[in-house]
Amino acid sequence: MRNLIVVITVFGIVLSSCKNSQFEREFSCDTPMSFSNTKTYKDVLSHFEIDVPKNWKTSLYYDEYQSKLYTADTTRNLSESYIIDVSWHQGELIIDDDLERLVSEQVGREFNLIPVKAGEGEFLDYPSYYHISTGKKNNMSWHYLQIYLKYAPDEYYTLTSKIYGDELVTERICASFAIFKELEFID
Repeated sequence: MRNLIVVITVFGIVLSSCKNSQFEREFSCDTPMSFSNTKTYKDVLSHFEIDVPKNWKTSLYYDEYQSKLYTADTTRNLSESYIIDVSWHQGELIIDDDLERLVSEQVGREFNLIPVKAGEGEFLDYPSYYHISTGKKNNMSWHYLQIYLKYAPDEYYTLTSKIYGDELVTERICASFAIFKELEFID
């Protein structure tokens, strides 16, 4: 009987770790993805750490109200890769219709992008909002995925991926989710 309980528990843990978020299901990210030969980076203010492939170019930034990590696979052409930005922010995040309107206006104003899809739900077990938009930059199509994750009453994260080109866009969105799922919060 005890062995049966252990087997059921282990099976439950394996199933829950393979479970895709609602956002991943929106993009049909059905195949589990993982990266090998990774390195763990910690942000400057020690709010989070994340595993990314060792051969990716990674840089850190911080100021009084935010701490960021940028990373990208610079061994590939821009149209075959994506640029990841994980940022911790000091401030309140309210996930509602106003946030959707503000995000849509911001990407339109700053990047001349058109909203494609958005939604609310949970990501990494926290209330979240995602937004994806598309447009052109230097005569190249690009897609901008943003996830706003409410971590605490006065702290939130933004997880973004810039995907250039028109080929394998969904696959690169799914790969971005796989990187985001490597995020570990430091309390």
